[in-house]
Amino acid sequence: MTARLDNFHLEKLIREKMKHAYLYTHIEEPLIDQAKLILLTTILEETSLSKAQKENVIITAMLIQIALDTHDKVPSTNEMNEDKANKVSGQLNVLAGDYYSGLYYLLLSEMKEISLIHTLASAIKEINENKMTLYYNEAVSFKAHLGILTTVESLLSTSVANYVGLDHYNQVSREWIITNKLLHERQNYLQHGKSFIIESGTHYTGDIGVALFIVDSIIERGLHELSLFLENNPKRETILGLAIKKLLQENSKLVEEG
Repeated sequence: MTARLDNFHLEKLIREKMKHAYLYTHIEEPLIDQAKLILLTTILEETSLSKAQKENVIITAMLIQIALDTHDKVPSTNEMNEDKANKVSGQLNVLAGDYYSGLYYLLLSEMKEISLIHTLASAIKEINENKMTLYYNEAVSFKAHLGILTTVESLLSTSVANYVGLDHYNQVSREWIITNKLLHERQNYLQHGKSFIIESGTHYTGDIGVALFIVDSIIERGLHELSLFLENNPKRETILGLAIKKLLQENSKLVEEG
């Protein structure tokens, strides 16, 4: 049995890989998505890979996620009157995304895992295709829009799970990731009146209240499904199991309503 993975250690390794002094003086240091890190750690813990191999797969997948998220921060506008500082920041976000992309390609080449390269490259292609549907609000409904968002947010994790032969994690991966994502968006909207995802719902519903109701219903369903997963899973003490338990406790009111 290989040594257990440590999320704090993994986060430190990811930050060390990302570190670039010049970029961080001009753009915000990228956030590491804890929900996705927890999920990947739990999945890889079940494999017979060496600790070093597990860490490399997790770090590579997280760098891909960070690169994709960083590119998303680039403004879509290219107006002549755009503030110079914002223009520079946008250009640096492009460079930062490319920099993180280069890091994960380097890691993949060092691992010499050709099949994993194909798996992740296919996931990246599908993510970017689905992002275009989201960007142009081309789904048939807001629920369908959020379904596509779920695929975009969870595809790297489910691709890794499929690669290591643990596809039984796919459904809980989708519920875990979208529930965390929408809870964060809901909190932003209620506290600050801003949420790109919830506001995009008005394109389909014509009413922010209806969009918020749909988001709430998906959160409640997700919490219910996570609760069932916890009840039926003998491995409740995994890092994912403990994180789900904490999430359910923090949102007990929504769980009861659901």
